[in-house]
Amino acid sequence: MSFFTAPASQRKRKRPTENAGKPRKRRDADRTEARDEEDERPQRKTPRARKQERDESISGSESDEEVEHETDVESEATSEEGETAAERRVRLAQRYLDNIRQEVDEVGFDAEDLDRDHIAQRLKEDVDEAKGRQYRLIATSLDFANASHSSFRADTDSTTGVAVCAPYVYTVSKDKTLIKWQLQPPVTLFSNGSAAPRRRRPKQLKYVRGVQIRASAPQQHGHTGAILCVAASPDGNYVATGGADKKLIIWSAEDLRPLKTFTTHRDGVTGLAFAPNSATQTGFGAQLFSASMDRSLKTYSLAGEDSLAYVETLFGHQDHVVDVSPVSVDQCVTVGARDRKALWWKVVDESLTRFLGDSSKKDEYQTGSLDCVAALPPSNFVTGSDSGAISLWNVHKKKALFTIQTAHGVEEPPPFEEVTAESDPAVIERLKKLDTRRPTPRGVTALATVPGTDVVLSGSWDGWIRVWKLSDDKRSLLSLGTIGKFEGNGSDAIEQAHSTPSSTPSEVDGSLREEAAPGLVRGIINSLAVFERRKEITNEFGGKKEGGCVGICVVAGTGKQMRLGRWKKMPHGRNGAMVFEVPLRSDKQ
Repeated sequence: MSFFTAPASQRKRKRPTENAGKPRKRRDADRTEARDEEDERPQRKTPRARKQERDESISGSESDEEVEHETDVESEATSEEGETAAERRVRLAQRYLDNIRQEVDEVGFDAEDLDRDHIAQRLKEDVDEAKGRQYRLIATSLDFANASHSSFRADTDSTTGVAVCAPYVYTVSKDKTLIKWQLQPPVTLFSNGSAAPRRRRPKQLKYVRGVQIRASAPQQHGHTGAILCVAASPDGNYVATGGADKKLIIWSAEDLRPLKTFTTHRDGVTGLAFAPNSATQTGFGAQLFSASMDRSLKTYSLAGEDSLAYVETLFGHQDHVVDVSPVSVDQCVTVGARDRKALWWKVVDESLTRFLGDSSKKDEYQTGSLDCVAALPPSNFVTGSDSGAISLWNVHKKKALFTIQTAHGVEEPPPFEEVTAESDPAVIERLKKLDTRRPTPRGVTALATVPGTDVVLSGSWDGWIRVWKLSDDKRSLLSLGTIGKFEGNGSDAIEQAHSTPSSTPSEVDGSLREEAAPGLVRGIINSLAVFERRKEITNEFGGKKEGGCVGICVVAGTGKQMRLGRWKKMPHGRNGAMVFEVPLRSDKQ
């Protein structure tokens, strides 16, 4: 019978007897080998053993014999009475420091590495400050009341804008004039804080007015209408001006030589601003924002004299865009006059966030238009309105975080006898009872901030530049008085009002100030520019670098007329500018 013809029950193959136990023996052998490997493998150490090894490594032992000896010493030290765990850690830390000192004495240290670390830290601080991540509280350290001031003027019309790129100031006016000035260093101010500084007027360097006719030039550059705004690039290479003639002109900051004229706007250019440090961060040159009465915001790239280019146009406002303030390389904030809206632009994403600056029914004075704006990077900004209100905003909140009504006070109407043609006293007395005139709030005409700090400045036509402090939580504004003080009659009353912390802006700016002094600034404050004064530190190689803050410099552009209108005039005002040097308080120097 073969295997294939046998029944199924008989087809099983039997394994040889000698191979039957091999699988079991193989498993047993594997287990035996595993146990041997486990015996040879180092045992897992307990937390106490690991701590003991760390302590031994801290002690700086180098050989096995020293480690063993040190372990014995440590075990004996641990067993001593009266030594706690904290005292033992202090003793070990002290031993670790002694070992480091010994290593430094034997090997030394690399000064180049230390310099490299300091430079990297300084660059990081500069970047954080430029992006608004660094928030320095300097407002209370500045002596605003004892600030020195000096006025400078040229034979021009009302100054409509000022721009600063230290140590130079650029001013523009309604008679198509652009002037470059050089600020004098405040040597007397910072060398002796107790003495009154000597007033030093800025020096006029360059002067350009109207169209500069050059027969050989392919294009004639220059403004044919009133210049309404000016901006200076952070790298000090360019100056941009915009006017009512719809032109935007780029000038060389060194000699005020016109480089290119843009006619991209369809109406007057009312606001200009350079992105902070855009040339160094992007590598594509300075980035310029321009606002116009044609309700648009445009951007430009200024990479070089041969690479001055228009980039794009953004729309979002329903009325004239009257002011723009930069936030970062690709973000800015604008205000749209009578549409009472502020827009936060993200240029790269081509997106915007709207903020409605309308007044509530409970406010005594209603907002008609938003006239100025200043950014507080990275996420806050302030706006000023024609009702005299200053509002603090955050990009994550649609409503204002904090609002100060009538920040610069109100003006009482003139006496009825001066505005009526009646001469009969009885008729005048009867008409007085029917008089419904109300006080007029002083509108906010200019705002400025020091990025990365808590300083906010505002201007109006009351003759004073008011100072506000951003609270530590960035949710409110606190009044710090004004810059400078009146040196004539009534200064004691004004100084007393400034030193009263409980005084509200209306109490400080009301009848007390109106009767005491006309104000330091004679005219309407149409523009404000501010920058920090820093120490110059000279290293051992003769190089110079900037040190800590020693004060701020404020430049105010003034005029007899308002920047964008003539409904408010100051017959006794001055067309020009004023410079205020604000030092540190004597107890902070």
